[in-house]
Amino acid sequence: MELANTQKSRFPFTPFANGWFRVAYSDELHPGQVKPLYYFGKDLVLFRTDNGTPHVLDAYCPHLGTHLGHGGQVKGESLRCPFHGWCFNGKGQCVDIPYSSKIPSKAQIHAWSVREINGVIMVYYHTQGEPPTWEIPKLPELTFSEWTPFRVVSRRKIRSHLQETKENLIDVGHLYGTHLVDSVEDGTLHIDNQVLKWLYCASSKNIRSTPETKACIEQTLYGLGYIIHRYRVKLPFEYEYMVVFYDTPIDGEYLDYHYLFSIKKLPNEEITSVMEEQTLQIFHQEADKDIPLWENKLYLSSPLLCDGDGPIMQFRRWASQFYTDVPVTTEVLVEQS
Repeated sequence: MELANTQKSRFPFTPFANGWFRVAYSDELHPGQVKPLYYFGKDLVLFRTDNGTPHVLDAYCPHLGTHLGHGGQVKGESLRCPFHGWCFNGKGQCVDIPYSSKIPSKAQIHAWSVREINGVIMVYYHTQGEPPTWEIPKLPELTFSEWTPFRVVSRRKIRSHLQETKENLIDVGHLYGTHLVDSVEDGTLHIDNQVLKWLYCASSKNIRSTPETKACIEQTLYGLGYIIHRYRVKLPFEYEYMVVFYDTPIDGEYLDYHYLFSIKKLPNEEITSVMEEQTLQIFHQEADKDIPLWENKLYLSSPLLCDGDGPIMQFRRWASQFYTDVPVTTEVLVEQS
């Protein structure tokens, strides 16, 4: 059994997978506002121009190295450096120097591809700086009156890798060991280019005081940075809820780990409120169980699996497309009873 090289990293691949990642929520950035960011091991600057368009640039002015996120000001549709007043548009091009009539040809800052969708500002990361080849879809439930407003219910910094937190979704065996699930059925995996969908049903007598809880779960991954969980839970009555995960690499060790929550409204407003709070409490409790495991485990390139572990290797082959020049892992030891 091969262990990952632990001298520099617990993982045998880059910490920064290609794809779309959250860097802010829309309501955190008003027109004219500027924010410093640190993601993908880089200092960045986020700003919203007067017309409402968000932009992300590398943080440092090419003139004398000023961090534009600290003291930079929006001036119409450009960002003004606080040191010498050089102005850069959303494409990173210098468009004005207040004391010079000639702009140097190399007065350019790297501009990131940005999309504002589903109430979130996202950037596209690619190891070699290539433009996006796919897009994040709209989330219809955001505008459906049948669903409660989405709430940001968790923001934290965790020591793990994008691939580990997503592989966890496919790892059926950990549902028994970590989350005290009694049975799992109907596991179905669908892959369509950058989108992976995993559907299954799980039953438990341990999560609630009721005789049994059965939840049918649909997990849709759009790359490794944006995941939608849809749950249909069967108690004496049936209800639905949704959790949207956004994981963004901070550096080689840590992720910015966020998730949002909404529940489909029940006929009674009071019951909806009670179920929302109870479900949130249970979800927090269960989600928190995974984090110390992620933060302290090793990634095994050639794991020893059994027939109940779920489609882990299929997931790894799918995930390999988000790395540049990384070979697909195919070697695996499987023992079946």
